[in-house]
Formats: sequence, structure tokens, C-alpha cells
Amino acid sequence: MSIRKNVLIIDDHPMVGATITATLKESPLIADTFSVSDPKDALALMKLHYIELLILDIELGNTDGFSLYRRALLNGYNGKVLFLTAKQANHCVRTATKLGAQGVINKSENLENISLAIESVLRGRIYFPHDECQCNDQDLDQILTEREFTVMGYLVKGLSNKQIGEKLFISNKTVSTYKTKIFEKLGVDSVILYGLPVFCQRSIY
Repeated sequence: MSIRKNVLIIDDHPMVGATITATLKESPLIADTFSVSDPKDALALMKLHYIELLILDIELGNTDGFSLYRRALLNGYNGKVLFLTAKQANHCVRTATKLGAQGVINKSENLENISLAIESVLRGRIYFPHDECQCNDQDLDQILTEREFTVMGYLVKGLSNKQIGEKLFISNKTVSTYKTKIFEKLGVDSVILYGLPVFCQRSIY
């Protein structure tokens, strides 16, 4: 039986938080859902409760979700984060990726997709919209090495460790080591075929 997680929604529009909270009410993956609109309240609540997923709006009035997340990290937060955005801005995905986020989803998505994104992250996967991934080579190189990127590309295509080893002339054990390092860097524990953030615009060939 999976352990239910505590989720904190931070959005300066209370209706957004209330709607997502209602949507997640029946999720078997979630224990308690908290919702706040003020960043200070969010930081205070995180000291009182063990939060395992932040659902964090990037646009927060006088501040921004990225800055708040950095503050949370400095305060010791070690859970996951899914960023919300109302914009179709590529830099949001790039910045979120560099911060080690597990996902970004647009508020314009229907509630079913938002719920899917949240549950995907809770299950240890990542969720980034494919059409918003415009990472350039410099961004990729800051996350993975060239060989790690190549291995990840084959994993996304569904190849086994043995098949990857044969293509790259390396052992299964070496592939497994690369796989572990990749997942650690991306903060996930499995491959999801939906829009991996750093593999959208670059070929492995």
C-alpha cells in the first residue's frame, strides 16, 4: 500500500487553490491538502507540517514562485515541486528544470490533466508539457553529460539496459550506473514518455 503524501498549494488566487484541492479530494495518493495565497503563510505552514509536494504558482504578486521555492530549499525543504503558470513562456520550463523541479503545468489545462500531472509527480515521475520544452544545448549540458543524455534518449524510446549497452558498446552495469545518475539529477525514479523536459528539441543521433 502506498503512503499518502501531504500537499501544499500556493497560489495568490484562492479560487485556484480551492479548485485544485477539491479535485484532489478523492486521490488515494494524498493525505492532506493545504492551500494558501500568501508566501509567508506557506513558509510558516511548512514548519508546522511535513509537506512532500509543493504545487506552486510562478506568478505570486509581489514575488514569484521560483524565489519562494529557493527560500523553501534554504529552510530545509526536500520534497517535490510542481510549478503552475498562466503563461506560455519557455523560460519558465528552463528555470524550473534548473531548479530541479519535477514538473510544470499551465493553468489553462483542464482539471483532469492538472490532476494527472500532480499524481505523476507523486508517483516519482516528471511532467513537463512537450510543446513548452525549448531547451537549448547550453541548458542540456548544465543538467546531463553528453553520455547521460544519450542513454536517457534511448531509455525514453523504451530500450532495455541490454539494448542500450549493445548500441553504445558498454556493459549493462554501466548503463545501470548512468540510469541511476540521470534519475538522481532529474529527481525522478522512473521514465515517463510524456514530454521529458530536456529531451524535446535535441536528437540523440
